[in-house]
Amino acid sequence: MINSQSKEGSGRKLFYGLFVFPLLIAVGMAILLCTVVLLTRESETPESLITAIKTGSPSKRWQKAFELSNELNQGRGLIRQSGVMKEVIHILNDRRQYDAKTRSYMAIALARFEEPEAVAALRAALSAEEEPAAQIYLIWALGIKRAKEAVDQILPFLKSPEEDLKKMAAYVSGTLGDKKAVGALEALLGDSSRDVRWNAALSLARLGSGSGYGELLKMLDRRTLASYHGLPEEKVEEIMVNAIKGVTLLNRTESRPLLARLSNEDKSLKVRQAAIQALEYQKQFREPSAPNE
Repeated sequence: MINSQSKEGSGRKLFYGLFVFPLLIAVGMAILLCTVVLLTRESETPESLITAIKTGSPSKRWQKAFELSNELNQGRGLIRQSGVMKEVIHILNDRRQYDAKTRSYMAIALARFEEPEAVAALRAALSAEEEPAAQIYLIWALGIKRAKEAVDQILPFLKSPEEDLKKMAAYVSGTLGDKKAVGALEALLGDSSRDVRWNAALSLARLGSGSGYGELLKMLDRRTLASYHGLPEEKVEEIMVNAIKGVTLLNRTESRPLLARLSNEDKSLKVRQAAIQALEYQKQFREPSAPNE
């Protein structure tokens, strides 16, 4: 007699014994371990991160500086001691004790403070800084603060031989909103670096100058961006959205057919949405007369 029921029951017991129960035990242990880690983990505060930067090994300082800038950027944990900003400024200015990477993140951390002293400290640090890597972050921090008073300090960096430094200076010059940067930015439209030219064109648009309009159109050529420049899709999308913002600010009649086509045909939802918003924005404002009319 064949007892199929008996064999099926034995097979089920073997399956549970070999696979299911061990899996449940492993999952339970993993949950227990995660719980213990979460319960025993000490939360970092700006004060504790400052201490870690000052007392940690040189190879670990920049990591804690990064954590501090991120904490302040995310708004997690109120700064309870006014001395925190002074400590940040001290580390930023101590070029002998702290490396450029640590000072760079301290510059971004300092940009999160609202006190006027923060801008003054960033400007002073930029005047004394000699490392291009740290200069880039100091200029970025002044851009975050919209420190228009720093424009004269930043303009010389538009002629820097360092491409990344020149690119950051071009970007920030537009965010500061001072039109005295227009001439220097126009000179960058012929730069050998694609990113420098594009940042200059975007900043010129922010400052109300259409000198970079031709570069903005190149930034809207999806096929060229993907094939000739070899950029990935997410980067192409980012560049096109930024270019649309620049074209929108210029509010030129000849841009509308292109925006209309992008709003209907581009494969990126973000690009289409940006183009739709640009067309709506242009409808709300009276179009300026053409230069040759």
